[in-house]
Amino acid sequence: MLKLRRKRHQVAILEQAVDVYTSEFESFIKFISGVFANSPFFISAEAAGALETRKNDEYKEITIPAGKNFEVSFSVDSVNSYIAWDFSVVQGKISTDIGFSLEYTNESGEKTLILPYRRHESDQGNFCTVLVGNYKLLWDNTYSTFFKKVLRRGLVIP
Repeated sequence: MLKLRRKRHQVAILEQAVDVYTSEFESFIKFISGVFANSPFFISAEAAGALETRKNDEYKEITIPAGKNFEVSFSVDSVNSYIAWDFSVVQGKISTDIGFSLEYTNESGEKTLILPYRRHESDQGNFCTVLVGNYKLLWDNTYSTFFKKVLRRGLVIP
């Protein structure tokens, strides 16, 4: 009984810590966005000539046949590069989810799963790289025997 009470107390403390961390993180993000928005040291994307790079932001539709997958592979040359994705499966009559994962491959070919495989109807996320190397975003429809998936996706990659 004492162990159960202690575990409940520990869980309660952990829940409080998560709440505090979440609140502090949200405050920090709000503060940092204000710093960047008002900084005289940053120039606009137009002034930097980055508009061509931003074309990666456009959404594209891809059909992934039943039993197949679709991947986007790219190389990252510097740490702290920002990778972002936003995708959804175009609603059909049946089976509207697709598998998604993110993996890293180092120079020797060793693979590391960054974002584990999970099936989604839609997902939006981002990742800041900590290692230089090759990354792969993978949408998986190999589990589907009969149904193709139409994927609407947007990416920001370095």
